[in-house]
Amino acid sequence: MSRRQASNHDIGRQLSAWTARRVLAWLLFGLAAVVAGQHLLAHAGLVLLPFGMGKQDLFTGYPTAFLLGLGAAFVADPRPRL
Repeated sequence: MSRRQASNHDIGRQLSAWTARRVLAWLLFGLAAVVAGQHLLAHAGLVLLPFGMGKQDLFTGYPTAFLLGLGAAFVADPRPRL
């Protein structure tokens, strides 16, 4: 394999890994937006889930949306610094 082919192979491998991470990150960001939207609607009076408001605040509230968004930000970072 020539140097150029090896370089192109390395670039393709890095790009494919980065693409999968970006897709996962955007899916997590989307899920966070859905959770936040559902929570906003629940506080507006449209109850979509069959359990009380206290459990909705805990399990599908803004803190959960924030954690999903934070996880997406960590996944999206090409060089995580943890």
